Amino acid sequence: MVRFSLSLVLMAFAILYTGIAVPEDQNTPKGGTIIGDIKDTTLLELPISAVRVVCVNADGTEFETQSDKDGHFERAGLPAGQYVVNIYKPGYEDRVGKPVSVIDDGRHYVPLTMNKVKVAGDNDNRGGILRFSAHNRIKPEGPIEGLEIKITGTVGLDPPVVAGITGVHGRYQSDKLSPGLYIVTIIKDDYYTIYPMTVHPGRITRAGMYFSIPDKNTDANVPPAQESDWSNAKNVIHGRIVAMDPSHAPLSDVKVVIESANRIVFSDTTNADGEYEYRGLSPGRYFINLHKEGYIEKKGIPIIVTNNGNHGLGVTEEGMFVSYSSIADGSLLKLMHGMRKK
Repeated sequence: MVRFSLSLVLMAFAILYTGIAVPEDQNTPKGGTIIGDIKDTTLLELPISAVRVVCVNADGTEFETQSDKDGHFERAGLPAGQYVVNIYKPGYEDRVGKPVSVIDDGRHYVPLTMNKVKVAGDNDNRGGILRFSAHNRIKPEGPIEGLEIKITGTVGLDPPVVAGITGVHGRYQSDKLSPGLYIVTIIKDDYYTIYPMTVHPGRITRAGMYFSIPDKNTDANVPPAQESDWSNAKNVIHGRIVAMDPSHAPLSDVKVVIESANRIVFSDTTNADGEYEYRGLSPGRYFINLHKEGYIEKKGIPIIVTNNGNHGLGVTEEGMFVSYSSIADGSLLKLMHGMRKK
Protein backbone atom coordinates (compact mmCIF):
# COMPACT_ATOMS: atom_id res chain seq x y z
CA MET A 1 0.00 0.00 0.00
CA VAL A 2 2.86 2.31 0.90
CA ARG A 3 4.68 1.34 -2.27
CA PHE A 4 1.56 2.15 -4.39
CA SER A 5 1.16 5.55 -2.74
CA LEU A 6 4.83 6.32 -3.24
CA SER A 7 4.53 5.46 -6.92
CA LEU A 8 1.63 7.88 -7.28
CA VAL A 9 3.62 10.61 -5.54
CA LEU A 10 6.62 10.02 -7.79
CA MET A 11 4.41 10.08 -10.91
CA ALA A 12 2.75 13.32 -9.86
CA PHE A 13 6.12 14.87 -9.10
CA ALA A 14 7.43 13.81 -12.50
CA ILE A 15 4.47 15.45 -14.22
CA LEU A 16 4.87 18.61 -12.14
CA TYR A 17 8.60 18.66 -12.74
CA THR A 18 8.11 18.29 -16.48
CA GLY A 19 5.69 21.24 -16.46
CA ILE A 20 8.17 23.41 -14.56
CA ALA A 21 11.19 22.39 -16.60
CA VAL A 22 9.64 23.24 -19.97
CA PRO A 23 7.45 26.31 -19.42
CA GLU A 24 5.87 27.98 -22.42
CA ASP A 25 7.65 31.21 -23.18
CA GLN A 26 4.81 33.69 -23.47
CA ASN A 27 7.14 36.31 -24.95
CA THR A 28 8.30 34.18 -27.88
CA PRO A 29 6.80 35.52 -31.13
CA LYS A 30 4.82 32.87 -32.98
CA GLY A 31 4.82 34.63 -36.31
CA GLY A 32 1.88 35.20 -38.61
CA THR A 33 0.13 33.22 -41.34
CA ILE A 34 -0.76 34.16 -44.90
CA ILE A 35 -3.64 32.16 -46.33
CA GLY A 36 -5.51 32.54 -49.58
CA ASP A 37 -7.29 31.04 -52.55
CA ILE A 38 -6.11 31.16 -56.15
CA LYS A 39 -8.59 31.14 -59.04
CA ASP A 40 -8.39 31.74 -62.74
CA THR A 41 -9.90 34.84 -64.34
CA THR A 42 -12.37 32.98 -66.50
CA LEU A 43 -16.09 33.33 -65.90
CA LEU A 44 -16.08 29.98 -64.07
CA GLU A 45 -13.45 31.22 -61.59
CA LEU A 46 -11.93 27.76 -61.34
CA PRO A 47 -9.44 27.02 -58.52
CA ILE A 48 -5.84 26.55 -59.61
CA SER A 49 -3.83 23.79 -57.93
CA ALA A 50 -0.06 23.34 -57.67
CA VAL A 51 0.68 27.07 -57.81
CA ARG A 52 4.03 28.00 -56.32
CA VAL A 53 3.43 30.72 -53.71
CA VAL A 54 6.43 32.76 -52.57
CA CYS A 55 6.11 35.22 -49.67
CA VAL A 56 9.08 37.61 -49.74
CA ASN A 57 10.01 39.59 -46.62
CA ALA A 58 11.33 43.16 -46.81
CA ASP A 59 14.87 41.82 -46.21
CA GLY A 60 14.56 39.45 -49.18
CA THR A 61 13.93 36.26 -47.21
CA GLU A 62 11.60 33.91 -49.07
CA PHE A 63 8.98 31.57 -47.60
CA GLU A 64 7.31 29.13 -49.98
CA THR A 65 4.22 26.97 -50.12
CA GLN A 66 1.90 25.54 -52.79
CA SER A 67 -1.83 25.65 -53.48
CA ASP A 68 -3.84 22.44 -53.04
CA LYS A 69 -6.45 20.90 -55.36
CA ASP A 70 -8.98 23.54 -54.25
CA GLY A 71 -6.58 26.42 -54.98
CA HIS A 72 -6.11 27.05 -51.24
CA PHE A 73 -2.71 27.82 -49.72
CA GLU A 74 -1.41 28.56 -46.25
CA ARG A 75 2.06 29.61 -45.05
CA ALA A 76 2.54 29.83 -41.27
CA GLY A 77 5.51 30.93 -39.14
CA LEU A 78 6.18 34.20 -40.95
CA PRO A 79 8.09 36.78 -38.89
CA ALA A 80 6.12 39.99 -38.47
CA GLY A 81 6.81 42.56 -41.17
CA GLN A 82 6.03 43.66 -44.72
CA TYR A 83 5.76 41.04 -47.45
CA VAL A 84 4.94 40.74 -51.11
CA VAL A 85 3.24 37.59 -52.38
CA ASN A 86 4.30 36.21 -55.77
CA ILE A 87 2.64 33.26 -57.54
CA TYR A 88 3.92 31.11 -60.40
CA LYS A 89 2.65 28.20 -62.47
CA PRO A 90 3.55 27.03 -65.99
CA GLY A 91 0.84 27.95 -68.47
CA TYR A 92 -0.19 31.02 -66.44
CA GLU A 93 1.13 34.56 -66.30
CA ASP A 94 3.30 35.25 -63.23
CA ARG A 95 1.63 37.47 -60.62
CA VAL A 96 4.09 39.36 -58.44
CA GLY A 97 4.01 42.14 -55.89
CA LYS A 98 0.80 41.67 -53.84
CA PRO A 99 1.63 43.57 -50.58
CA VAL A 100 0.70 42.11 -47.18
CA SER A 101 1.46 43.33 -43.63
CA VAL A 102 2.01 40.37 -41.29
CA ILE A 103 1.64 40.58 -37.49
CA ASP A 104 2.43 37.96 -34.85
CA ASP A 105 -0.42 35.47 -34.39
CA GLY A 106 -2.25 37.14 -37.28
CA ARG A 107 -4.04 35.25 -40.07
CA HIS A 108 -4.03 37.32 -43.25
CA TYR A 109 -6.34 36.32 -46.11
CA VAL A 110 -5.07 37.11 -49.62
CA PRO A 111 -7.31 36.09 -52.54
CA LEU A 112 -5.44 35.93 -55.85
CA THR A 113 -6.17 35.30 -59.51
CA MET A 114 -4.07 34.20 -62.47
CA ASN A 115 -4.46 34.66 -66.22
CA LYS A 116 -3.77 31.81 -68.57
CA VAL A 117 -0.99 32.48 -71.06
CA LYS A 118 -2.60 33.50 -74.34
CA VAL A 119 -2.35 30.95 -77.12
CA ALA A 120 -2.57 31.75 -80.82
CA GLY A 121 -6.17 31.39 -81.95
CA ASP A 122 -7.73 32.41 -78.63
CA ASN A 123 -11.06 34.16 -79.14
CA ASP A 124 -10.72 37.71 -77.82
CA ASN A 125 -14.34 38.56 -78.60
CA ARG A 126 -15.97 36.28 -76.05
CA GLY A 127 -18.17 38.03 -73.50
CA GLY A 128 -17.27 39.24 -70.02
CA ILE A 129 -19.02 39.97 -66.71
CA LEU A 130 -19.54 43.07 -64.55
CA ARG A 131 -20.15 42.23 -60.89
CA PHE A 132 -21.38 44.74 -58.27
CA SER A 133 -21.46 44.77 -54.48
CA ALA A 134 -23.13 47.68 -52.63
CA HIS A 135 -22.81 48.48 -48.91
CA ASN A 136 -24.14 51.14 -46.57
CA ARG A 137 -21.73 53.46 -44.76
CA ILE A 138 -24.35 54.10 -42.06
CA LYS A 139 -24.75 50.42 -41.17
CA PRO A 140 -21.29 48.83 -41.25
CA GLU A 141 -21.10 46.19 -43.98
CA GLY A 142 -24.88 46.51 -44.44
CA PRO A 143 -25.82 45.44 -47.98
CA ILE A 144 -27.97 47.82 -50.03
CA GLU A 145 -30.97 46.17 -51.62
CA GLY A 146 -32.90 47.78 -54.45
CA LEU A 147 -30.03 49.84 -55.86
CA GLU A 148 -30.82 50.46 -59.53
CA ILE A 149 -27.90 49.86 -61.87
CA LYS A 150 -27.91 50.94 -65.51
CA ILE A 151 -25.08 49.83 -67.78
CA THR A 152 -24.73 51.88 -70.94
CA GLY A 153 -22.49 50.68 -73.75
CA THR A 154 -20.34 53.10 -75.67
CA VAL A 155 -20.54 53.38 -79.46
CA GLY A 156 -20.51 50.04 -81.24
CA LEU A 157 -21.20 47.90 -78.18
CA ASP A 158 -24.17 45.57 -77.99
CA PRO A 159 -26.37 45.62 -75.97
CA PRO A 160 -26.32 49.42 -75.56
CA VAL A 161 -28.20 49.38 -72.23
CA VAL A 162 -28.57 46.78 -69.48
CA ALA A 163 -30.50 47.44 -66.25
CA GLY A 164 -30.80 45.57 -62.97
CA ILE A 165 -31.46 45.81 -59.23
CA THR A 166 -29.19 44.73 -56.37
CA GLY A 167 -30.63 41.86 -54.32
CA VAL A 168 -30.89 41.30 -50.58
CA HIS A 169 -27.12 40.81 -50.34
CA GLY A 170 -26.43 44.05 -52.20
CA ARG A 171 -25.17 42.23 -55.29
CA TYR A 172 -25.90 42.36 -58.99
CA GLN A 173 -24.18 40.75 -61.95
CA SER A 174 -24.42 41.39 -65.67
CA ASP A 175 -23.32 38.45 -67.84
CA LYS A 176 -21.77 38.02 -71.24
CA LEU A 177 -21.26 41.66 -72.19
CA SER A 178 -19.24 42.46 -75.28
CA PRO A 179 -15.67 43.57 -74.48
CA GLY A 180 -15.25 47.34 -74.16
CA LEU A 181 -15.84 50.37 -71.93
CA TYR A 182 -19.24 50.81 -70.26
CA ILE A 183 -20.71 53.69 -68.28
CA VAL A 184 -22.46 52.57 -65.09
CA THR A 185 -25.20 54.69 -63.50
CA ILE A 186 -26.23 54.10 -59.87
CA ILE A 187 -29.68 55.30 -58.71
CA LYS A 188 -31.59 54.92 -55.44
CA ASP A 189 -34.09 57.40 -54.02
CA ASP A 190 -32.26 60.74 -54.18
CA TYR A 191 -28.85 59.23 -54.91
CA TYR A 192 -27.26 59.34 -58.36
CA THR A 193 -23.71 58.81 -59.59
CA ILE A 194 -21.86 57.43 -62.63
CA TYR A 195 -18.51 55.73 -63.26
CA PRO A 196 -16.73 53.61 -65.91
CA MET A 197 -16.14 49.85 -65.99
CA THR A 198 -14.26 47.87 -68.63
CA VAL A 199 -15.36 44.43 -69.80
CA HIS A 200 -12.52 42.06 -70.72
CA PRO A 201 -13.01 38.94 -72.86
CA GLY A 202 -14.00 35.96 -70.72
CA ARG A 203 -13.20 37.75 -67.45
CA ILE A 204 -14.90 39.41 -64.50
CA THR A 205 -14.55 43.06 -63.50
CA ARG A 206 -15.73 43.91 -59.97
CA ALA A 207 -17.01 47.09 -58.37
CA GLY A 208 -17.32 47.66 -54.61
CA MET A 209 -19.63 50.57 -53.74
CA TYR A 210 -20.15 52.34 -50.39
CA PHE A 211 -22.91 54.91 -49.97
CA SER A 212 -24.65 56.89 -47.25
CA ILE A 213 -28.21 55.70 -47.80
CA PRO A 214 -31.02 56.42 -46.90
CA ASP A 215 -29.72 59.90 -46.00
CA LYS A 216 -30.58 62.60 -48.50
CA ASN A 217 -27.64 63.13 -50.80
CA THR A 218 -26.79 66.19 -52.85
CA ASP A 219 -25.67 63.99 -55.74
CA ALA A 220 -29.30 63.83 -56.87
CA ASN A 221 -30.35 65.78 -59.93
CA VAL A 222 -26.93 67.35 -60.35
CA PRO A 223 -27.20 70.31 -62.75
CA PRO A 224 -24.85 70.83 -65.70
CA ALA A 225 -21.61 72.65 -64.86
CA GLN A 226 -22.21 76.38 -64.47
CA GLU A 227 -20.16 78.99 -66.30
CA SER A 228 -20.64 81.67 -63.65
CA ASP A 229 -19.63 82.17 -60.04
CA TRP A 230 -16.44 80.10 -60.31
CA SER A 231 -14.74 82.19 -57.65
CA ASN A 232 -17.23 81.07 -55.00
CA ALA A 233 -17.00 77.34 -55.75
CA LYS A 234 -14.86 75.40 -53.28
CA ASN A 235 -14.96 71.88 -54.71
CA VAL A 236 -11.59 70.19 -55.12
CA ILE A 237 -10.56 67.25 -57.31
CA HIS A 238 -7.40 65.50 -56.15
CA GLY A 239 -6.34 62.71 -58.48
CA ARG A 240 -3.58 60.13 -58.66
CA ILE A 241 -2.60 57.94 -61.61
CA VAL A 242 -0.74 54.63 -61.24
CA ALA A 243 0.39 51.83 -63.52
CA MET A 244 -1.87 48.79 -63.72
CA ASP A 245 0.93 46.30 -63.14
CA PRO A 246 2.47 44.71 -60.03
CA SER A 247 4.59 47.80 -59.34
CA HIS A 248 1.55 50.12 -58.96
CA ALA A 249 4.10 52.84 -59.73
CA PRO A 250 2.85 56.45 -59.93
CA LEU A 251 2.79 57.78 -63.49
CA SER A 252 4.23 61.24 -64.03
CA ASP A 253 3.72 63.44 -67.10
CA VAL A 254 0.23 62.10 -67.78
CA LYS A 255 -1.80 64.75 -69.58
CA VAL A 256 -5.07 65.25 -67.65
CA VAL A 257 -7.93 67.15 -69.27
CA ILE A 258 -11.19 67.84 -67.40
CA GLU A 259 -14.10 68.92 -69.60
CA SER A 260 -17.61 70.17 -68.94
CA ALA A 261 -20.32 69.81 -71.56
CA ASN A 262 -18.96 72.63 -73.68
CA ARG A 263 -15.46 73.62 -72.59
CA ILE A 264 -12.16 72.48 -71.05
CA VAL A 265 -11.96 73.60 -67.42
CA PHE A 266 -8.57 72.06 -66.53
CA SER A 267 -5.53 70.82 -68.44
CA ASP A 268 -2.21 69.87 -66.85
CA THR A 269 0.21 66.96 -66.35
CA THR A 270 0.77 64.78 -63.28
CA ASN A 271 3.77 65.40 -61.04
CA ALA A 272 6.45 62.91 -59.98
CA ASP A 273 3.98 61.27 -57.57
CA GLY A 274 1.41 60.79 -60.32
CA GLU A 275 -0.84 63.45 -58.78
CA TYR A 276 -2.90 66.33 -60.11
CA GLU A 277 -5.28 68.76 -58.41
CA TYR A 278 -7.88 71.29 -59.43
CA ARG A 279 -9.75 73.64 -57.09
CA GLY A 280 -12.92 75.60 -57.65
CA LEU A 281 -15.15 73.29 -59.68
CA SER A 282 -18.84 74.12 -59.70
CA PRO A 283 -21.19 71.18 -59.00
CA GLY A 284 -21.99 69.30 -62.18
CA ARG A 285 -21.06 66.51 -64.55
CA TYR A 286 -17.57 66.37 -66.05
CA PHE A 287 -15.40 64.07 -68.11
CA ILE A 288 -11.71 63.30 -67.66
CA ASN A 289 -9.31 62.34 -70.46
CA LEU A 290 -5.90 60.80 -69.72
CA HIS A 291 -3.02 60.50 -72.17
CA LYS A 292 0.54 59.21 -71.76
CA GLU A 293 2.89 57.93 -74.44
CA GLY A 294 3.11 54.14 -74.39
CA TYR A 295 -0.11 53.68 -72.37
CA ILE A 296 -3.69 53.00 -73.43
CA GLU A 297 -5.51 56.32 -73.57
CA LYS A 298 -8.57 56.86 -71.38
CA LYS A 299 -11.20 59.18 -72.82
CA GLY A 300 -14.48 60.44 -71.45
CA ILE A 301 -14.25 59.07 -67.90
CA PRO A 302 -17.41 60.47 -66.26
CA ILE A 303 -17.43 62.09 -62.81
CA ILE A 304 -19.97 64.00 -60.76
CA VAL A 305 -18.82 66.91 -58.60
CA THR A 306 -21.13 67.82 -55.70
CA ASN A 307 -21.12 69.87 -52.54
CA ASN A 308 -21.05 67.69 -49.41
CA GLY A 309 -20.87 64.37 -51.25
CA ASN A 310 -20.40 61.16 -49.29
CA HIS A 311 -19.74 57.94 -51.17
CA GLY A 312 -16.92 55.67 -52.22
CA LEU A 313 -16.34 53.02 -54.86
CA GLY A 314 -13.54 50.97 -56.31
CA VAL A 315 -13.34 49.02 -59.58
CA THR A 316 -10.95 46.07 -59.63
CA GLU A 317 -9.81 44.21 -62.72
CA GLU A 318 -8.31 40.71 -62.74
CA GLY A 319 -8.79 40.49 -58.98
CA MET A 320 -5.72 42.59 -58.28
CA PHE A 321 -5.49 45.89 -60.15
CA VAL A 322 -7.61 48.91 -59.24
CA SER A 323 -8.54 50.64 -62.50
CA TYR A 324 -10.68 53.37 -60.94
CA SER A 325 -11.64 54.55 -57.47
CA SER A 326 -13.59 57.53 -56.20
CA ILE A 327 -14.13 58.88 -52.68
CA ALA A 328 -16.40 61.88 -52.12
CA ASP A 329 -15.79 63.48 -48.74
CA GLY A 330 -17.56 66.79 -48.33
CA SER A 331 -16.34 69.07 -51.11
CA LEU A 332 -13.23 66.94 -51.77
CA LEU A 333 -13.34 64.31 -54.51
CA LYS A 334 -10.40 61.89 -54.45
CA LEU A 335 -9.85 59.94 -57.64
CA MET A 336 -7.41 57.21 -58.61
CA HIS A 337 -6.96 56.01 -62.17
CA GLY A 338 -5.01 52.99 -63.38
CA MET A 339 -3.41 53.01 -66.82
CA ARG A 340 -2.22 49.96 -68.70
CA LYS A 341 0.73 49.81 -71.07
CA LYS A 342 -0.05 49.28 -74.74
